[in-house]
Amino acid sequence: EKNIPVLLGLLSIWNVSFLGHPARAILPYSQALEKFAPHIQQVSMESNGKGVSIDGMPLPFEAGEIDFGEPGTNGQHSFYQLIHQGRVIPCDFIGSAKSQQPIHLKGEVVSNHDELMSNFFAQPDALAFGKTPEELHE
Repeated sequence: EKNIPVLLGLLSIWNVSFLGHPARAILPYSQALEKFAPHIQQVSMESNGKGVSIDGMPLPFEAGEIDFGEPGTNGQHSFYQLIHQGRVIPCDFIGSAKSQQPIHLKGEVVSNHDELMSNFFAQPDALAFGKTPEELHE
């Protein structure tokens, strides 16, 4: 119940094997985690990407998932369009309560971290609830 790695592993199995979603987007909203998605790609896809059992027999199910991602605001200007309007891709959004390098510019109402976090919360909300076709034409 409280073991995050186990829960993420079970979600991966559920998404790939039962829902048929072969990919997962890893979306850290922190520049300090810019290498996190490539790290998970290497660890997860190398470990779980085998299509045969320990005995060399083909597996009767899909193994592993395709992991990809970018820091949130970079991804917003590239593959988010596909996620929002093209395909169902489970997403792991990762944010932090405090910035490692907070910047509050004089005259700005919010800090850079608060602005980043507003994007962090808005993206999953838009994916979960979206807009109706009628709302898109308003």
